[in-house]
Amino acid sequence: MKNYSMEWLDSLVRNIEERGGNIHFVGIGGVSMYSLARLCLARGITVTGSDREESDRTKELQLLGASVFIGHSSKNVRDVSLVVYTHAIDRDNPEIRTAYDLGIPTVTRSAFLGVLMMGYKSRIGVSGSHGKSTTVAMLDCIFSHAGRNPTTLSGADLPIGEPVRLGGSGLLIYEACEYKDSFLDFSPTVAIALNLELDHTDYFSDIDALKSSFASALGRASRRVIINADDGNLRDVAKSLRKPPVSFGGTDQNEYSYSITSFKPQGYEFDLCRFGSRLGSFELNIPGEFNVHNATAAIIAALEDGIDLSTVAEAIASFRGIPRRLEYIGSRFGRKIYYDYAHHPTEISATIGALKSLTGTQITVIFKPHTYSRTKSLWREFASSLSLADHIVLSDIFPARESEIPGVSSARLAEFIGNKAKYLPDSKIIEYIDLCTNGTIVLMGAGDLENIKKDIKRSE
Repeated sequence: MKNYSMEWLDSLVRNIEERGGNIHFVGIGGVSMYSLARLCLARGITVTGSDREESDRTKELQLLGASVFIGHSSKNVRDVSLVVYTHAIDRDNPEIRTAYDLGIPTVTRSAFLGVLMMGYKSRIGVSGSHGKSTTVAMLDCIFSHAGRNPTTLSGADLPIGEPVRLGGSGLLIYEACEYKDSFLDFSPTVAIALNLELDHTDYFSDIDALKSSFASALGRASRRVIINADDGNLRDVAKSLRKPPVSFGGTDQNEYSYSITSFKPQGYEFDLCRFGSRLGSFELNIPGEFNVHNATAAIIAALEDGIDLSTVAEAIASFRGIPRRLEYIGSRFGRKIYYDYAHHPTEISATIGALKSLTGTQITVIFKPHTYSRTKSLWREFASSLSLADHIVLSDIFPARESEIPGVSSARLAEFIGNKAKYLPDSKIIEYIDLCTNGTIVLMGAGDLENIKKDIKRSE
Protein backbone atom coordinates (compact mmCIF):
# COMPACT_ATOMS: atom_id res chain seq x y z
CA MET A 1 0.00 0.00 0.00
CA LYS A 2 1.15 3.53 -0.72
CA ASN A 3 2.14 5.70 2.22
CA TYR A 4 0.56 9.15 2.10
CA SER A 5 1.85 12.08 4.12
CA MET A 6 -0.39 13.48 6.84
CA GLU A 7 -0.40 16.83 5.04
CA TRP A 8 -1.58 15.27 1.77
CA LEU A 9 -4.24 13.19 3.51
CA ASP A 10 -5.45 16.20 5.51
CA SER A 11 -5.80 18.17 2.28
CA LEU A 12 -7.77 15.32 0.69
CA VAL A 13 -10.19 15.04 3.62
CA ARG A 14 -10.75 18.81 3.63
CA ASN A 15 -11.38 18.74 -0.11
CA ILE A 16 -13.91 15.91 0.29
CA GLU A 17 -15.63 17.83 3.08
CA GLU A 18 -15.79 21.12 1.19
CA ARG A 19 -16.34 20.03 -2.41
CA GLY A 20 -18.03 16.66 -2.13
CA GLY A 21 -16.95 13.08 -2.53
CA ASN A 22 -17.28 10.21 -0.14
CA ILE A 23 -15.25 8.15 2.29
CA HIS A 24 -15.69 4.39 2.36
CA PHE A 25 -15.04 2.32 5.52
CA VAL A 26 -14.22 -1.36 5.10
CA GLY A 27 -15.59 -3.11 8.20
CA ILE A 28 -17.80 -0.16 9.12
CA GLY A 29 -19.64 -2.09 11.84
CA GLY A 30 -16.53 -2.43 14.01
CA VAL A 31 -16.27 -0.22 17.07
CA SER A 32 -13.49 2.05 15.84
CA MET A 33 -14.74 2.31 12.25
CA TYR A 34 -18.28 3.02 13.40
CA SER A 35 -16.97 5.88 15.54
CA LEU A 36 -14.94 7.39 12.70
CA ALA A 37 -17.92 7.11 10.37
CA ARG A 38 -20.04 8.95 12.97
CA LEU A 39 -17.43 11.73 13.14
CA CYS A 40 -17.47 12.08 9.35
CA LEU A 41 -21.26 12.14 9.17
CA ALA A 42 -21.31 14.86 11.82
CA ARG A 43 -18.98 16.91 9.60
CA GLY A 44 -21.32 16.55 6.64
CA ILE A 45 -19.13 14.09 4.75
CA THR A 46 -20.83 11.45 2.61
CA VAL A 47 -20.10 8.04 4.12
CA THR A 48 -20.32 4.57 2.62
CA GLY A 49 -19.12 1.31 4.09
CA SER A 50 -19.34 -2.44 4.14
CA ASP A 51 -19.33 -5.25 6.67
CA ARG A 52 -19.68 -9.00 6.70
CA GLU A 53 -23.06 -8.90 8.42
CA GLU A 54 -25.77 -6.52 9.52
CA SER A 55 -25.61 -5.26 13.11
CA ASP A 56 -27.12 -2.63 15.36
CA ARG A 57 -24.23 -0.33 14.42
CA THR A 58 -24.69 -0.73 10.66
CA LYS A 59 -28.42 -0.06 11.09
CA GLU A 60 -27.69 3.06 13.15
CA LEU A 61 -25.30 4.38 10.52
CA GLN A 62 -27.91 3.84 7.83
CA LEU A 63 -30.46 5.80 9.86
CA LEU A 64 -27.90 8.62 10.09
CA GLY A 65 -27.47 8.73 6.32
CA ALA A 66 -24.63 6.34 5.53
CA SER A 67 -24.89 3.81 2.71
CA VAL A 68 -23.90 0.41 4.11
CA PHE A 69 -23.35 -2.71 2.02
CA ILE A 70 -23.59 -6.13 3.64
CA GLY A 71 -20.78 -8.19 2.19
CA HIS A 72 -17.53 -7.04 0.61
CA SER A 73 -17.51 -6.46 -3.15
CA SER A 74 -15.30 -4.63 -5.62
CA LYS A 75 -18.30 -2.68 -6.92
CA ASN A 76 -18.75 -1.03 -3.52
CA VAL A 77 -15.68 1.20 -4.01
CA ARG A 78 -15.66 2.14 -7.70
CA ASP A 79 -16.92 5.68 -7.13
CA VAL A 80 -15.37 6.61 -3.77
CA SER A 81 -12.79 9.27 -2.91
CA LEU A 82 -10.98 7.53 -0.05
CA VAL A 83 -10.99 4.03 1.47
CA VAL A 84 -10.30 3.48 5.18
CA TYR A 85 -9.58 0.02 6.59
CA THR A 86 -8.35 -1.58 9.81
CA HIS A 87 -5.43 -3.90 10.38
CA ALA A 88 -7.98 -6.66 11.01
CA ILE A 89 -9.00 -6.57 7.34
CA ASP A 90 -7.14 -8.89 4.99
CA ARG A 91 -5.18 -7.01 2.31
CA ASP A 92 -6.73 -9.40 -0.23
CA ASN A 93 -10.16 -7.98 0.59
CA PRO A 94 -11.80 -7.25 -2.81
CA GLU A 95 -12.59 -3.66 -1.89
CA ILE A 96 -9.04 -2.84 -0.83
CA ARG A 97 -7.61 -4.65 -3.84
CA THR A 98 -9.95 -2.85 -6.25
CA ALA A 99 -9.25 0.56 -4.71
CA TYR A 100 -5.54 -0.05 -5.06
CA ASP A 101 -5.92 -1.12 -8.71
CA LEU A 102 -8.02 1.97 -9.48
CA GLY A 103 -5.61 4.33 -7.75
CA ILE A 104 -8.11 5.31 -5.05
CA PRO A 105 -6.26 6.48 -1.90
CA THR A 106 -6.40 3.72 0.72
CA VAL A 107 -5.32 4.30 4.34
CA THR A 108 -5.44 2.60 7.72
CA ARG A 109 -7.89 3.58 10.41
CA SER A 110 -5.05 4.93 12.56
CA ALA A 111 -3.67 7.13 9.77
CA PHE A 112 -7.15 8.52 9.16
CA LEU A 113 -7.69 9.22 12.86
CA GLY A 114 -4.25 10.82 13.00
CA VAL A 115 -5.43 13.37 10.43
CA LEU A 116 -8.85 13.97 12.01
CA MET A 117 -7.39 14.59 15.47
CA MET A 118 -5.38 17.57 14.27
CA GLY A 119 -8.62 19.52 14.27
CA TYR A 120 -8.79 19.33 18.08
CA LYS A 121 -6.98 21.81 20.30
CA SER A 122 -6.15 19.25 23.03
CA ARG A 123 -5.75 15.51 22.53
CA ILE A 124 -5.50 13.00 25.39
CA GLY A 125 -4.36 9.55 24.26
CA VAL A 126 -4.53 6.54 26.59
CA SER A 127 -2.10 3.69 25.92
CA GLY A 128 -1.28 0.49 27.77
CA SER A 129 -1.65 -3.26 27.62
CA HIS A 130 -4.72 -3.16 29.88
CA GLY A 131 -7.34 -0.68 31.03
CA LYS A 132 -7.48 1.70 28.06
CA SER A 133 -11.24 1.64 27.48
CA THR A 134 -12.12 2.03 31.15
CA THR A 135 -9.69 4.92 31.60
CA VAL A 136 -10.98 6.65 28.45
CA ALA A 137 -14.51 6.33 29.85
CA MET A 138 -13.38 7.76 33.19
CA LEU A 139 -11.76 10.72 31.43
CA ASP A 140 -14.92 11.23 29.40
CA CYS A 141 -16.95 11.23 32.61
CA ILE A 142 -14.68 13.75 34.37
CA PHE A 143 -14.26 16.19 31.48
CA SER A 144 -17.98 16.02 30.63
CA HIS A 145 -18.88 16.67 34.27
CA ALA A 146 -16.54 19.66 34.19
CA GLY A 147 -18.36 21.09 31.17
CA ARG A 148 -15.46 20.60 28.75
CA ASN A 149 -17.68 18.95 26.08
CA PRO A 150 -15.10 16.36 24.93
CA THR A 151 -15.20 14.34 21.76
CA THR A 152 -14.39 10.79 22.84
CA LEU A 153 -13.44 7.65 20.91
CA SER A 154 -13.42 4.44 22.95
CA GLY A 155 -12.77 0.80 22.18
CA ALA A 156 -15.95 -0.11 24.07
CA ASP A 157 -19.31 1.49 24.68
CA LEU A 158 -19.19 4.48 27.00
CA PRO A 159 -21.87 4.79 29.70
CA ILE A 160 -23.92 6.79 27.16
CA GLY A 161 -24.39 3.54 25.21
CA GLU A 162 -22.12 4.44 22.28
CA PRO A 163 -18.35 4.07 21.76
CA VAL A 164 -18.22 7.68 20.56
CA ARG A 165 -19.24 10.99 22.07
CA LEU A 166 -19.64 13.76 19.51
CA GLY A 167 -18.50 16.82 21.43
CA GLY A 168 -16.66 20.00 20.52
CA SER A 169 -13.29 20.60 18.89
CA GLY A 170 -11.59 21.73 22.09
CA LEU A 171 -10.73 18.24 23.37
CA LEU A 172 -10.38 14.75 21.92
CA ILE A 173 -10.04 11.74 24.26
CA TYR A 174 -9.06 8.51 22.55
CA GLU A 175 -7.50 5.08 22.89
CA ALA A 176 -3.95 4.84 21.61
CA CYS A 177 -3.65 1.21 20.55
CA GLU A 178 -0.17 -0.19 20.07
CA TYR A 179 -1.06 -3.00 17.64
CA LYS A 180 1.07 -2.71 14.49
CA ASP A 181 2.36 0.63 15.82
CA SER A 182 -1.02 2.28 15.25
CA PHE A 183 -0.37 4.92 17.92
CA LEU A 184 2.64 6.21 16.00
CA ASP A 185 0.12 7.88 13.65
CA PHE A 186 -1.19 10.02 16.52
CA SER A 187 -0.15 13.40 17.90
CA PRO A 188 -1.33 13.70 21.51
CA THR A 189 -0.90 16.79 23.59
CA VAL A 190 -1.15 14.52 26.65
CA ALA A 191 -0.14 10.85 26.56
CA ILE A 192 -1.08 8.42 29.35
CA ALA A 193 0.67 5.05 29.71
CA LEU A 194 -1.08 2.66 32.11
CA ASN A 195 1.11 -0.44 31.87
CA LEU A 196 3.21 -2.43 29.42
CA GLU A 197 3.43 -6.19 28.93
CA LEU A 198 4.31 -8.49 26.06
CA ASP A 199 1.34 -8.88 23.72
CA HIS A 200 0.48 -8.87 20.01
CA THR A 201 3.27 -11.34 19.40
CA ASP A 202 2.17 -11.73 15.78
CA TYR A 203 3.72 -8.28 15.28
CA PHE A 204 6.12 -7.50 18.14
CA SER A 205 9.05 -9.88 18.34
CA ASP A 206 9.77 -9.31 22.03
CA ILE A 207 9.25 -6.91 24.94
CA ASP A 208 12.11 -4.69 23.78
CA ALA A 209 10.30 -4.07 20.49
CA LEU A 210 7.22 -3.03 22.44
CA LYS A 211 9.24 -0.73 24.71
CA SER A 212 10.75 0.97 21.69
CA SER A 213 7.31 1.46 20.16
CA PHE A 214 5.90 2.92 23.38
CA ALA A 215 8.87 5.26 23.72
CA SER A 216 8.24 6.61 20.23
CA ALA A 217 4.51 7.00 20.84
CA LEU A 218 4.86 8.72 24.22
CA GLY A 219 7.58 10.94 22.82
CA ARG A 220 5.05 12.43 20.41
CA ALA A 221 3.15 14.14 23.26
CA SER A 222 3.58 17.91 22.98
CA ARG A 223 2.50 18.88 26.49
CA ARG A 224 3.03 16.08 29.01
CA VAL A 225 3.34 12.33 29.54
CA ILE A 226 1.64 10.64 32.49
CA ILE A 227 3.17 7.28 33.24
CA ASN A 228 2.68 4.42 35.70
CA ALA A 229 6.14 4.32 37.26
CA ASP A 230 5.31 1.19 39.28
CA ASP A 231 5.58 -0.70 35.99
CA GLY A 232 9.17 -1.75 35.36
CA ASN A 233 8.81 -1.77 31.59
CA LEU A 234 7.39 1.75 31.60
CA ARG A 235 10.20 2.91 33.89
CA ASP A 236 12.59 1.73 31.19
CA VAL A 237 10.58 3.60 28.57
CA ALA A 238 10.62 6.79 30.67
CA LYS A 239 14.43 6.87 30.59
CA SER A 240 14.36 7.45 26.84
CA LEU A 241 11.89 10.35 26.92
CA ARG A 242 13.19 13.87 26.29
CA LYS A 243 11.66 15.28 29.48
CA PRO A 244 10.66 13.56 32.74
CA PRO A 245 7.06 12.33 32.73
CA VAL A 246 4.47 12.91 35.43
CA SER A 247 4.73 9.69 37.41
CA PHE A 248 2.07 7.90 39.44
CA GLY A 249 1.68 4.65 41.33
CA GLY A 250 1.08 3.06 44.69
CA THR A 251 4.29 4.28 46.34
CA ASP A 252 5.37 7.73 47.48
CA GLN A 253 8.44 7.52 45.24
CA ASN A 254 6.16 8.79 42.47
CA GLU A 255 5.02 12.38 41.95
CA TYR A 256 1.43 11.22 42.50
CA SER A 257 0.67 8.26 44.77
CA TYR A 258 -2.58 6.61 45.75
CA SER A 259 -3.51 4.44 48.73
CA ILE A 260 -6.74 2.55 49.33
CA THR A 261 -8.24 3.62 52.68
CA SER A 262 -11.40 1.50 52.78
CA PHE A 263 -13.26 -1.18 50.86
CA LYS A 264 -16.88 -0.74 49.79
CA PRO A 265 -19.32 -3.47 48.67
CA GLN A 266 -18.80 -2.44 45.04
CA GLY A 267 -15.66 -0.35 45.15
CA TYR A 268 -13.10 1.59 47.16
CA GLU A 269 -12.20 4.82 48.86
CA PHE A 270 -8.65 6.02 48.26
CA ASP A 271 -6.40 8.98 48.94
CA LEU A 272 -4.27 10.75 46.39
CA CYS A 273 -1.04 12.50 47.34
CA ARG A 274 1.36 14.68 45.36
CA PHE A 275 4.99 14.71 46.47
CA GLY A 276 3.81 13.14 49.73
CA SER A 277 1.18 15.79 50.49
CA ARG A 278 -2.42 14.59 50.56
CA LEU A 279 -4.60 16.20 47.89
CA GLY A 280 -7.89 14.59 48.82
CA SER A 281 -10.03 11.48 49.05
CA PHE A 282 -11.92 9.78 46.22
CA GLU A 283 -14.74 7.27 46.02
CA LEU A 284 -14.79 4.67 43.25
CA ASN A 285 -17.96 2.63 42.82
CA ILE A 286 -16.76 -0.20 40.59
CA PRO A 287 -14.92 -3.38 41.65
CA GLY A 288 -11.30 -4.33 40.98
CA GLU A 289 -8.25 -2.73 42.62
CA PHE A 290 -6.80 -2.25 39.14
CA ASN A 291 -9.58 0.28 38.56
CA VAL A 292 -8.17 2.43 41.37
CA HIS A 293 -5.03 2.55 39.26
CA ASN A 294 -7.05 3.49 36.15
CA ALA A 295 -8.98 6.13 38.07
CA THR A 296 -5.76 7.64 39.39
CA ALA A 297 -4.43 8.12 35.86
CA ALA A 298 -7.66 9.83 34.79
CA ILE A 299 -7.75 12.02 37.90
CA ILE A 300 -4.16 13.18 37.37
CA ALA A 301 -4.87 14.10 33.74
CA ALA A 302 -7.85 16.17 34.86
CA LEU A 303 -6.02 17.89 37.72
CA GLU A 304 -3.04 18.68 35.49
CA ASP A 305 -5.50 20.21 33.02
CA GLY A 306 -6.87 22.57 35.66
CA ILE A 307 -10.12 20.86 36.68
CA ASP A 308 -10.77 21.44 40.39
CA LEU A 309 -10.50 18.51 42.77
CA SER A 310 -14.12 18.57 43.97
CA THR A 311 -15.43 18.33 40.39
CA VAL A 312 -13.10 15.43 39.68
CA ALA A 313 -14.17 13.64 42.88
CA GLU A 314 -17.87 14.05 42.05
CA ALA A 315 -17.36 12.66 38.56
CA ILE A 316 -15.35 9.61 39.66
CA ALA A 317 -17.90 8.80 42.37
CA SER A 318 -20.65 8.86 39.73
CA PHE A 319 -18.82 6.52 37.34
CA ARG A 320 -20.42 3.06 37.12
CA GLY A 321 -18.16 1.30 34.64
CA ILE A 322 -18.55 0.21 31.02
CA PRO A 323 -19.96 -2.92 29.37
CA ARG A 324 -17.95 -6.13 29.41
CA ARG A 325 -15.61 -4.94 32.17
CA LEU A 326 -16.64 -6.94 35.25
CA GLU A 327 -20.17 -6.40 33.98
CA TYR A 328 -22.91 -8.12 35.98
CA ILE A 329 -25.38 -9.54 33.45
CA GLY A 330 -27.76 -11.61 35.58
CA SER A 331 -28.02 -14.93 37.36
CA ARG A 332 -28.63 -18.59 36.61
CA PHE A 333 -30.19 -20.81 39.25
CA GLY A 334 -29.01 -18.37 41.88
CA ARG A 335 -25.48 -18.10 40.50
CA LYS A 336 -24.31 -14.60 39.56
CA ILE A 337 -23.01 -14.15 36.01
CA TYR A 338 -20.38 -11.62 34.94
CA TYR A 339 -19.05 -10.70 31.51
CA ASP A 340 -15.48 -9.49 31.01
CA TYR A 341 -13.17 -8.61 28.14
CA ALA A 342 -10.08 -10.11 29.81
CA HIS A 343 -7.96 -11.83 27.15
CA HIS A 344 -4.40 -11.47 28.50
CA PRO A 345 -3.11 -13.52 31.47
CA THR A 346 -2.65 -10.43 33.65
CA GLU A 347 -6.23 -9.34 32.97
CA ILE A 348 -7.53 -12.83 33.69
CA SER A 349 -5.73 -12.94 37.05
CA ALA A 350 -7.05 -9.51 37.99
CA THR A 351 -10.64 -10.38 37.02
CA ILE A 352 -10.69 -13.66 38.92
CA GLY A 353 -9.15 -11.99 41.97
CA ALA A 354 -11.67 -9.15 41.87
CA LEU A 355 -14.60 -11.56 41.61
CA LYS A 356 -13.37 -13.71 44.49
CA SER A 357 -13.11 -10.60 46.66
CA LEU A 358 -16.46 -9.25 45.46
CA THR A 359 -18.55 -12.43 45.74
CA GLY A 360 -16.79 -14.63 48.29
CA THR A 361 -17.72 -17.69 46.21
CA GLN A 362 -16.00 -20.20 43.99
CA ILE A 363 -15.38 -18.93 40.46
CA THR A 364 -16.31 -20.76 37.26
CA VAL A 365 -14.61 -19.31 34.17
CA ILE A 366 -15.81 -19.74 30.61
CA PHE A 367 -12.88 -18.52 28.51
CA LYS A 368 -12.51 -18.07 24.75
CA PRO A 369 -8.81 -17.48 23.91
CA HIS A 370 -8.22 -14.65 21.44
CA THR A 371 -5.85 -15.39 18.52
CA TYR A 372 -3.56 -18.36 18.06
CA SER A 373 -0.36 -16.31 18.29
CA ARG A 374 -1.23 -14.85 21.70
CA THR A 375 -2.28 -18.27 23.02
CA LYS A 376 0.96 -19.85 21.81
CA SER A 377 3.27 -17.09 23.06
CA LEU A 378 1.68 -16.85 26.51
CA TRP A 379 0.75 -20.51 26.92
CA ARG A 380 2.15 -21.04 30.43
CA GLU A 381 0.94 -17.63 31.59
CA PHE A 382 -2.60 -18.46 30.46
CA ALA A 383 -2.47 -21.79 32.28
CA SER A 384 -1.26 -20.12 35.47
CA SER A 385 -3.80 -17.30 35.48
CA LEU A 386 -6.78 -19.48 34.58
CA SER A 387 -5.81 -21.92 37.33
CA LEU A 388 -6.77 -19.26 39.87
CA ALA A 389 -10.40 -20.18 39.12
CA ASP A 390 -12.11 -23.18 40.68
CA HIS A 391 -13.62 -24.44 37.43
CA ILE A 392 -12.40 -23.62 33.89
CA VAL A 393 -14.25 -24.24 30.63
CA LEU A 394 -12.36 -23.41 27.44
CA SER A 395 -14.20 -22.56 24.24
CA ASP A 396 -12.61 -22.69 20.80
CA ILE A 397 -9.93 -20.08 20.07
CA PHE A 398 -11.28 -16.95 18.38
CA PRO A 399 -8.93 -16.56 15.39
CA ALA A 400 -9.67 -12.90 14.56
CA ARG A 401 -7.24 -12.05 11.75
CA GLU A 402 -5.15 -15.25 12.02
CA SER A 403 -4.90 -18.73 10.56
CA GLU A 404 -4.73 -21.79 12.77
CA ILE A 405 -1.34 -22.70 14.27
CA PRO A 406 -0.80 -26.47 14.42
CA GLY A 407 -0.72 -27.79 17.98
CA VAL A 408 -2.32 -24.68 19.48
CA SER A 409 -5.89 -25.31 20.62
CA SER A 410 -8.20 -24.88 23.56
CA ALA A 411 -8.38 -28.65 23.97
CA ARG A 412 -4.59 -28.88 24.42
CA LEU A 413 -4.56 -25.89 26.77
CA ALA A 414 -7.22 -27.59 28.93
CA GLU A 415 -5.10 -30.75 29.07
CA PHE A 416 -2.06 -28.67 30.04
CA ILE A 417 -3.95 -26.96 32.88
CA GLY A 418 -5.19 -30.24 34.35
CA ASN A 419 -8.27 -31.65 36.03
CA LYS A 420 -10.06 -28.39 36.82
CA ALA A 421 -10.11 -27.41 33.12
CA LYS A 422 -12.25 -28.81 30.32
CA TYR A 423 -12.56 -27.97 26.62
CA LEU A 424 -16.07 -28.01 25.17
CA PRO A 425 -17.72 -26.78 21.97
CA ASP A 426 -20.03 -23.85 22.62
CA SER A 427 -23.19 -25.96 22.32
CA LYS A 428 -22.14 -28.19 25.24
CA ILE A 429 -20.92 -25.55 27.68
CA ILE A 430 -24.15 -24.57 29.46
CA GLU A 431 -25.17 -28.15 30.28
CA TYR A 432 -21.71 -28.84 31.70
CA ILE A 433 -21.73 -25.62 33.74
CA ASP A 434 -25.08 -26.56 35.30
CA LEU A 435 -24.16 -30.17 36.12
CA CYS A 436 -20.48 -30.03 37.02
CA THR A 437 -19.58 -26.59 38.42
CA ASN A 438 -20.68 -24.15 41.09
CA GLY A 439 -20.12 -20.59 42.27
CA THR A 440 -20.05 -17.33 40.36
CA ILE A 441 -19.84 -17.61 36.56
CA VAL A 442 -17.73 -15.29 34.43
CA LEU A 443 -17.51 -15.24 30.64
CA MET A 444 -14.09 -13.98 29.58
CA GLY A 445 -12.37 -13.16 26.31
CA ALA A 446 -12.10 -10.57 23.55
CA GLY A 447 -13.73 -12.81 20.96
CA ASP A 448 -17.38 -13.51 20.18
CA LEU A 449 -19.09 -14.83 23.31
CA GLU A 450 -22.55 -13.55 22.42
CA ASN A 451 -24.13 -16.95 21.71
CA ILE A 452 -22.90 -18.38 25.01
CA LYS A 453 -24.06 -15.22 26.76
CA LYS A 454 -27.55 -15.56 25.27
CA ASP A 455 -27.78 -19.24 26.18
CA ILE A 456 -26.65 -18.77 29.75
CA LYS A 457 -29.07 -15.91 30.35
CA ARG A 458 -32.13 -17.79 29.12
CA SER A 459 -34.82 -18.28 31.74
CA GLU A 460 -33.96 -20.89 34.31
